[in-house]
Amino acid sequence: MLESALALMLMARTGFASPARDRLLGFLQARQDAPQELEGVLATLAVGRATGRAPAGDAALIGKLTDAVLGAAPGFISARRRMMVYAVLSVLGCPLPPDAAPTADGKAPTDPMHSWAVVQQAAVTLILAAAAEVSNEATAAALSTLTATDPATTVWEGYVLMHLLTLHGLAGVPGQEATVRSGLETLLRYQRGDGGFPFIVEIHNWCTSTTGLSLAAAGAPPDLLRAMAGMLAAHQGGAKRRSLSRGLSRGTPLSGGWSMSPNVALNDVDCTSSALELLHATDPAAFGGAVRLGVDALLAVQGADGGFPTYVAGAASEPCMTAAAINALAPHSHTAPARERALAFLADSQLSDGGFEPGWSRSRLHTIFRARLAACTAGPHDRRTADMAERIERTVRETQNADGGWGMQPGDPSDDISTAYGLITLCYGTDPRSIGRAMSWLLAHQNADGGYGGPPDMVGPRPFPYHIPILTDAPVLLAFGHVRSRVQGAASLRRRAS
Repeated sequence: MLESALALMLMARTGFASPARDRLLGFLQARQDAPQELEGVLATLAVGRATGRAPAGDAALIGKLTDAVLGAAPGFISARRRMMVYAVLSVLGCPLPPDAAPTADGKAPTDPMHSWAVVQQAAVTLILAAAAEVSNEATAAALSTLTATDPATTVWEGYVLMHLLTLHGLAGVPGQEATVRSGLETLLRYQRGDGGFPFIVEIHNWCTSTTGLSLAAAGAPPDLLRAMAGMLAAHQGGAKRRSLSRGLSRGTPLSGGWSMSPNVALNDVDCTSSALELLHATDPAAFGGAVRLGVDALLAVQGADGGFPTYVAGAASEPCMTAAAINALAPHSHTAPARERALAFLADSQLSDGGFEPGWSRSRLHTIFRARLAACTAGPHDRRTADMAERIERTVRETQNADGGWGMQPGDPSDDISTAYGLITLCYGTDPRSIGRAMSWLLAHQNADGGYGGPPDMVGPRPFPYHIPILTDAPVLLAFGHVRSRVQGAASLRRRAS
């Protein structure tokens, strides 16, 4: 919805008229009453501005958008996300609040940041500067960054949202009219059949690794898993254009791991961790070289605090990424010191309610289930990690809904993905009744084709949700696999006892 709203506004400000614009307008008009409030607000504002009819309650809509975005973003990116919200509102025709206007003496930023965030920050800088009619050192650096991505002919990194923000940033710079027009034509290659635009062009590595782990847990045929692992091994390291991505990053980016798709250069801890888990689980001997390289890539970005960031060494460590890295490094004994420090970071990061700060999911249970699995790797005398695990289990049991499922936040209606995350967590606890109730909920909500539905949980950039159906099926199948493992383990214990 965010990408579609920005695309419609770009067409409006450039005077672009075509059947593609009509399809896009129809897509947004049909979603002004979307059940997800954030999406409905974006659609309403975009349609109103594009058609010259400001929506009723404009100020209230803007307040809802701002609160929804800033309230769901992790604290360490809140300042950056606030500026992005103001840039989006400016594109949608809203005036800048006083604290958003750049100053005449603004300097080019130097803090550690991955290439995607650098480009986003540059685009936001130009959007806000144009609205405030300001030019400074930061705007000059931003213009250089955006033009380096060649927006006239390329959707850089396949990142549609960043392409749109880039074009809006350039649209406020005299002399960039031809680039913006060509960039809009380039964007149209990725318009979907429903008239809207996606968040990113493709996400093959992430989908392959997560579904591969789910299939492995469920006992899928070894030949299938080897084929999936082989695809990932062939795409280790990222795309051919990794040099540009590395050059735009501020700090040392993760290198030698995996990106979200073969044509994306920016490696990340999440994709690298999942790929490593699948390769090791499938055939640690055959994929040994790729695994060793991936392990080294993860260790190279571990922070001084013991945690792991998503992309760049020196950036803020995140609980969800740290848990993912611990699980990927667990089979490798030489990583024990690194894992001990990472577990200590996780314990320090746990909130008073037993959860953690939002990661790349709208579901509170996403980081929780990963942290609980990470706790399973701790040594027998690690009391601190054991206490963390106990608090995790307690909060998951206490927030289980009466119907047996879980919602994305305590009190929300049960959904498929959150229930899967909760079920995985409790597979390593002591209460079989909660497991049974969760299983009953999932079995009762399976679709006729065997898959699952419900609201998406993954977000990018945080906290804007994107929906890829296989990423709903995968965690549910993974949960069934963990239950299967627990049942088999219990049966094995009974056989040994007898």
